[in-house]
Amino acid sequence: MSGNDTGDGDAQMQKFELYIKASAIDKETKGSCPICQQFFMITCLLGENQDDIDFKVFTVQADCPPKNFASGWSKKYPVVMVNSGRNKAGQDISGMMYDTFEDLEIFFASINKECPELKSANAPNQSAMAVVGNLYKYFNHFIAGQPEKALVGELRKLNEYLESQDTKFMVDNVLSFSDCHLLPRLQHIRVAGKAYRDFDIPKEFTYIWRYLKNAYEQDAFKSTMPSDQDIIKNYEKKACNVPKVKSKGNPTLEKFTYLMDVPEDILETIYNGTSASSDGGATQVEEAEVAPVPEPTPEVEPEQREPSPEPEPPVEAEQEPEAAPVEQQQQEEPEAAPVEQQPQQQEEEELEPTAAEQHQEPEPTAVEPSEEPQTGGTGDGGLEETSITTTTTEGTDTTEKIASSAPNGDVQGQVEAAQ
Repeated sequence: MSGNDTGDGDAQMQKFELYIKASAIDKETKGSCPICQQFFMITCLLGENQDDIDFKVFTVQADCPPKNFASGWSKKYPVVMVNSGRNKAGQDISGMMYDTFEDLEIFFASINKECPELKSANAPNQSAMAVVGNLYKYFNHFIAGQPEKALVGELRKLNEYLESQDTKFMVDNVLSFSDCHLLPRLQHIRVAGKAYRDFDIPKEFTYIWRYLKNAYEQDAFKSTMPSDQDIIKNYEKKACNVPKVKSKGNPTLEKFTYLMDVPEDILETIYNGTSASSDGGATQVEEAEVAPVPEPTPEVEPEQREPSPEPEPPVEAEQEPEAAPVEQQQQEEPEAAPVEQQPQQQEEEELEPTAAEQHQEPEPTAVEPSEEPQTGGTGDGGLEETSITTTTTEGTDTTEKIASSAPNGDVQGQVEAAQ
C-alpha cells in the first residue's frame, strides 16, 4: 500500500498503468507488437478474476515516450508503472517501473492471487511453451523468404500437442500464460503469412483451427487484438516481397479489419470428422460382441476326430506292442485343437481394442464470434487510453464508443465521430 492510503477499500487495490505500442498507422489505437498484446491479455484476465486490481492501459508512440518514464527506462515495451500496491512479500512497490520481459513476469506473478494458470513457472505452461518456443522464429524466417517446410513442421507439432490435450486451450479450459504467448503470434502467422506469402494454416491441422475458434470467442483475446492492417505493416521491412493485398487509398482512412473467422469447410471437417469416428467406433463394438459366438466350435471338432480309423493298420498286425502308437496318435490329434484355437484367440484380441475406439473426443460446441474489437481514444499528455470498443454504423456515419473499464466498475472514455 502506498503512503497516502486512507484506510478505505482502495487501500487494498493494486493500481497500475500498462503502456503498449500504438498503431503505426493512426498512432492511437493498439499496435501490432505481440509481446504488448501478450501482457495486455494477462492484465485483462487478472482484472476479470481479481477484485483487487485496478489498471489503465495507454497506447504510446514508440519514438515518443511519456515524460513520467524514468531515466533508467530500457526503451522497450510494454511498460508497467505502479501507482500503489504491495507484492506478496508485503513490500511497497508504489512508483516502481517494470519494462523488461523478465521484470514484467515477476510483477504479474507478484500480484497474481487467483490465477495459477497465468504464471509462467506453472509446470503445464512450461511444457506447453516447450512445444511452441520456436514457432514464431521459423515464421519470421518464412516471411524473409525461406521455404515453408520448417514452419509447417512447427505447426504440425502444435497440432499434435493440441490433439493430445483434453482441453479447449493449451493447458486448461481457460486461457493460460502459454495461450497469451501463442495466440498473438498465431494471429500474425495467419494474417501476415497470407498477405506476404499467400500462406494458410493447413486445413488438415484441425486441432489448431478448433483452438483458434475457441480463442476468437474470448474477450481477452478479441479486445486486445491489433488490426489486420497493423499486423501487415509490421512486416513491411522484414518480408521478402510486397504484400499481395494492398491497402485501398490512404491507410489512415481505411476501416480497420480483424480476421476472426474460421472457414466453413474446416468447421464441417472438425464436427463431421468427430461424429464419423464416433459412429465407426459404435459399429466396431457390435462386431466385437458377435465375435465370441463361434468359440465352442473348435472344442467339439477334436472330440469327433478321436475315433479315427487310422489306428486300424497296426491292429491288423496282431501285435500288442503296436497298441502304444495308437494311443500316441490319439494323443497327438487333440494337440491339433489348440493350434486351431490360436487364430481365433488372436482375432478376439484384435477385436477387443477396436471397442475402445468408441471413446472419441466430444464434438465441440459452435459459438459465433462476437463483434469486432476497436479501440482508441485520447488520453492526457497525448496518450491513448485503450479498452473495449463497440461500433455502430447508421448510413454513412460511423460512431466509435471507447470505454475504459476497471474491475471495480469505473468506466472512462469518450465518443468520436468520423464520416
